Amino acid sequence: MREVLDGLLDQVTASGRCDLVADICDPYPIPIICELLGAPKSDWKSFSVWAEDVLRIFNPNAAEETERILKAQIELEEYTRQLIADRRNKPADDLITSLIAAEEAGDKLSEDELVMMVEAVIVGGTDTTRNQLGCSVALFAEHPDQWQLLAEQPELAPRAVEETMRYFGAVRSTGRIASVDIEYKGVLFPKGSFVAPALAMANRDSSVYSDPETFDIRREPSGQPQMTFGSGIHYCLGAALSRAEQQEALVIMAQRMRNLKIDGAVTWKPSTTAIYGPEKMPLTFDPS
Repeated sequence: MREVLDGLLDQVTASGRCDLVADICDPYPIPIICELLGAPKSDWKSFSVWAEDVLRIFNPNAAEETERILKAQIELEEYTRQLIADRRNKPADDLITSLIAAEEAGDKLSEDELVMMVEAVIVGGTDTTRNQLGCSVALFAEHPDQWQLLAEQPELAPRAVEETMRYFGAVRSTGRIASVDIEYKGVLFPKGSFVAPALAMANRDSSVYSDPETFDIRREPSGQPQMTFGSGIHYCLGAALSRAEQQEALVIMAQRMRNLKIDGAVTWKPSTTAIYGPEKMPLTFDPS
């Protein structure tokens, strides 16, 4: 992670300016996913397109983009099946080989289960991390004292990640369908009801967080996790990887991009987008 990020920063730190999304966020997580899966790093651009297009299924206008979504899903599945076939013939020290070999009480993952698991890693580990990193840096740009604090006290990185995801998470809501009749606080949700939990609102719950409208990376843990990763059986499969990627990235960026400022108009994805984040964010900082 450090090697990838340092390589990206080496290309922009001398000039003291960059577009955060194009220069840092988009290319950062995908080589790490490639390394994890044992996929060629040269495939990162394909991963990027597939992840973004597959996740369009969660957008409100998904019906208008069905062809694009299906095309990405088909291409991703063909790629994944070939990757798994290659690992069956030539095992390596990577996640796919481990998944192929994994066995629980005599039960192994089927071919379809393997494909779905690897696809989840590719899609979930790409679009979410790069969008969250963009949201987090935008937040720090509004709080330069916190950015400087992180640079001076890198041990605050774990708290910084939790606080940025609590205060400005890339996943702001989700969708669920009641599998049985559910009564909650006197309200009946009949079986089949569509429910959209507001994760962003939960992250500002004053009964859980003291002074929830204040952004502070020194915030003491409340005993309840921030909700951007979800909860229960739907908890994010890649939460540990995402946390690690953000912890490494934010510290290195804070130390190498001093006096960070937004320099121009920021273009954000539509607020109805499932994975929210910036599309363009021009930055300036001290050249080094």
